[in-house]
Amino acid sequence: MIDDLLTVFSAEFMRRIRSRPYIIGLIIGIIGILLFTRLPALVGDAFGGSSSIVVVGSPALTARAIPLLKSDYDVKAELQPQPITEPTLKEYDAAAAFVLTSTKSGLDVNVYAHDPGSMGVRQVRRALMPLQLALTTGKSSSQVKNITNFPVDVKPVASKFSSADQAELVRGIAYTLIFFLYILILVNSQLVTSSVAEEKTSRIAELLVASVDPVALLGGKILAGAVLALVQLCIWIAAATLGGHGSPPPHGSDSDNVFSLANLFDVLTPGVVVAFFIFFLIGFLQVSTIFAAMASLINRTEDLGSVTGPLAIPVVAALFIAIGALGTPDAPWAVVTSFVPIIAPFIMFARIAVSYVPFWQIGLSLLVNLAALYLIAVFAGKIYRVGMLLYGRAPKLSQVWSVIRS
Repeated sequence: MIDDLLTVFSAEFMRRIRSRPYIIGLIIGIIGILLFTRLPALVGDAFGGSSSIVVVGSPALTARAIPLLKSDYDVKAELQPQPITEPTLKEYDAAAAFVLTSTKSGLDVNVYAHDPGSMGVRQVRRALMPLQLALTTGKSSSQVKNITNFPVDVKPVASKFSSADQAELVRGIAYTLIFFLYILILVNSQLVTSSVAEEKTSRIAELLVASVDPVALLGGKILAGAVLALVQLCIWIAAATLGGHGSPPPHGSDSDNVFSLANLFDVLTPGVVVAFFIFFLIGFLQVSTIFAAMASLINRTEDLGSVTGPLAIPVVAALFIAIGALGTPDAPWAVVTSFVPIIAPFIMFARIAVSYVPFWQIGLSLLVNLAALYLIAVFAGKIYRVGMLLYGRAPKLSQVWSVIRS
């Protein structure tokens, strides 16, 4: 059986790695990742126009407001009080005009914008709050600045991170890796499913099963898919790492580019990287084995979507749960779901990346998911053995259950 497994594995691996769809998908993925590493700068430049403003008011008032607004907005011009019209904004290529007036209660701000939704009231208030305090208290701008610029120092307590910047960077990298995990598991499981369905519907399976053990045939396909997915993963991570070096930060941001993997090996420990690959393999083997077994039951390729659609729901749910676990890794729901098969590889990696997970929880999660993988493989092998030779109408659930029990 081992010889059959290796034969199927090598044949499936060479066939798929040379196939045009795999090569094209790999290239498209690399191009997409390289573009993604530049996304913050591209988005910042694209939306930078919404922060372009003109400030209108008395010279004494605008002179005090403009230094405060420059931290959040691109101030194009300082204008005397006048009616604001569309030609005024076009003349200065501005998205909005801030009209400032001084009243008995302090500062009055009227914002005239092309897109009102792009000018948040809270952001405007935060930027001009020192001026409001200065007008209402009678203190100078320097005095207000000294009052409002009080020191804030964030101290880590039982945390993996030494600073807020490092925490933000690790979460950004972990989010990217979780997304890779989701894409590779789902896409490559679909490819394994398509391969099984193609052999079943074309009746090639009859010839294969006559010469190769069905379990070895299933195992070889799944292992080939796992290795191909690892090849994709390594190439994509290398592309993201190389593409992220020198990537400019988002427009108006002083922080590092948390959307790239340029700092992957600087902020993630070897243990976290190893955990990622281990849980990736477990998750892929679990999902692809279930997908392949279910694909063996269909008789038409048109029915493939109706089978794989419901099976993809747990994987999609795992993605969203893992993203939530990046923010609250020690929440009860995150701890519990990190042991549940199929979704555990996503959640447990998210927890390991951003927090100190007890070793017993990691070990228990591995044992539970390896045991689940064994049971899935046993059940899938029984279904696959019968399903690949079952033609005609689709089997009933009672028939599938009787095969599993046998």
